[in-house]
Amino acid sequence: MRLETTRFGTIDIEPDSIITLTQPILGFAQFRRYVLLPGPSEFLTWMQSTEAGDLAFILMDPRSVVSDYAVAPKNSELAELAATSADELDVYTLVVVPQNPAQVRTNLKAPVLINPKQRLGKQTILEQSRYPVQFFLAQAPHREQEVSNARSDA
Repeated sequence: MRLETTRFGTIDIEPDSIITLTQPILGFAQFRRYVLLPGPSEFLTWMQSTEAGDLAFILMDPRSVVSDYAVAPKNSELAELAATSADELDVYTLVVVPQNPAQVRTNLKAPVLINPKQRLGKQTILEQSRYPVQFFLAQAPHREQEVSNARSDA
């Protein structure tokens, strides 16, 4: 399948690599099909919409900045993602990359859960957690420069 994107140009993707979100990214309800692409570093991943070539999110492994980051999905969420345990899920957080590198942040309160085997995903809200909505990566200085390289205009 050929996909025209503003960030990556024309890319060929396998239809069986498409992840369908059972719950959309907050604010992007009409977009539910994405493909994961390598990011600018080992802990970053692009999530490119297959429905809008100009829509891509940068995801990160939250454990790269908070080593004890943990998600305990509800049984209903596991069922929604066709998983029997959290171990079957990949966990990411959305990264915001503004012009000012000191403001690069990730949302630890609303991770994106993906079952790679079933190609299902969703964004969830960790209502009973201590994690912040805005975790500034400047708090983890070794990651700030790598993430700022993800800006489309950098």
